[in-house]
Amino acid sequence: MGQTGSEHERDSIIGLSKDEATERLVAVDDAHDPATVRAVLDHVTEDDVVTRAGVDDAVTDTSMILSTAETRVELASIALSDARETAGDAAAIDAVRSRLETFESKVSTAADRIDELGSTVQTLSRWHAESRPVFDVVTGLRHAASEAQTLAARADDIQLNIEEFEHWISNHGVRVREFEADIDALEHALSDLEGSVETVTTDSDTADEADDSDDPTETDTNATAWFDATLRSHVLALLVADVRAELADLRELAARADADADDLETGAARLDELDSRLERLDTRLDEHACPAWTDEYGERIASFRDRLDAFEPPVSWGAVQSELEQYQPERDG
Repeated sequence: MGQTGSEHERDSIIGLSKDEATERLVAVDDAHDPATVRAVLDHVTEDDVVTRAGVDDAVTDTSMILSTAETRVELASIALSDARETAGDAAAIDAVRSRLETFESKVSTAADRIDELGSTVQTLSRWHAESRPVFDVVTGLRHAASEAQTLAARADDIQLNIEEFEHWISNHGVRVREFEADIDALEHALSDLEGSVETVTTDSDTADEADDSDDPTETDTNATAWFDATLRSHVLALLVADVRAELADLRELAARADADADDLETGAARLDELDSRLERLDTRLDEHACPAWTDEYGERIASFRDRLDAFEPPVSWGAVQSELEQYQPERDG
């Protein structure tokens, strides 16, 4: 049975060669993988010997990596403050407020994790006084360094997104282009859904004409396809409503900036057309719904609609997609 590290283990590997230390650690705990142990000890060896100085250097290196991550998070926080100042009174508008709140959450989460890692590294740095096993110390330092590097990259991304937001809030043309891109995404999703509805309704009509009630395979396939299409239709209805709410906010931003909002009206007309297409799809889905399908899936559809009703604009499209994936039927392959 494997054992946990001990003071004996710590003292026993200091001064050993990497191979000897690896053998000792594997003997102490048979859960250790020799290749992993060697890779960890690479960070604390000098001339292929495990040394106290090597462990102390690992502490210093990790502290420097953590300091870099902390700086990146601070820069993201400064960028957020600048963005709030740029937004000014417009921060009360939902489309602006939600973006700022998202950035605030991300920066706060990163800062909290930096603090936690700082406490961890501080604790590990006292390995001499607290007789911590060398392997455990180095493993903890490597994990902390890896997460700090991830946080630094994430903070860079957050800062970039905040800077893009500042460009968005300051430029009506940028806002219009992003609005139109959202409509493009909705139109693409709706076209895919129309193809799915066409398939399920055509197959349903063919099955009715053939009266092939002895073979349930095709009927079962049509049922799951109809259920999936129904779920996606409800999602698209929510997202169209979300973009329509965004349109109202963009009009308000344009008015505050004395910008010509006429270029938003093309998008408004496209949203109207999306609503009409969705309504026609819903009608087709209702018309082709067999009683057996509604009996089987009715409660799940109602539950899904209740979950969607909890969303209010501005909507997180990623969160809605996650809800959809939880309800969608499993796909082959």
